Amino acid sequence: MKQKNHSSLRINVGFLLCQSVGSSREFEFDETIVQVADDLDVHDFKGSIVMTRTAQGLYAQGEIRAAMPLECVRCLCEYPQELKIAIHDLFLYPPEIGADPLLVIPETGMLDLSGIIREYLLLDVPIQPLCKPDCQGLCSICGSKLSESKCEHPPADIDPRLSVLQTLLEDS
Repeated sequence: MKQKNHSSLRINVGFLLCQSVGSSREFEFDETIVQVADDLDVHDFKGSIVMTRTAQGLYAQGEIRAAMPLECVRCLCEYPQELKIAIHDLFLYPPEIGADPLLVIPETGMLDLSGIIREYLLLDVPIQPLCKPDCQGLCSICGSKLSESKCEHPPADIDPRLSVLQTLLEDS
């Protein structure tokens, strides 16, 4: 198994800071596993970002795709969720006081994109992740996956106080 890549999101942009306004460079990413942060590992990390020199710093524009293991809210199975993010950010150079630290290029010229990419990836995670749109979930009685098998057990006993409501279901 390939090692987790900790540094693929650290890119040297120092040479671009010495270029004239309008100069650009494309940075491509194609990694099997990337540890974006201590709490976030993603798989199949692919995409590119074009860095363009501006008077204020570097403007980053690009698209990244990655897969993140999530748990389906219906059947509780783990599955790879495809995430797609678009980056359109201005990284400031020289650093300004009070600027967002994720959007500042340090004096070393080594830009760490992990913070901003982590934020975008987490924003793209669905609130209720589903392994597939038609996932039927789990049986409330035996816990088996309804999309894989039909339950053969008798229906659950109904509370006698609610039996009147059952007749409404039978009439329709």
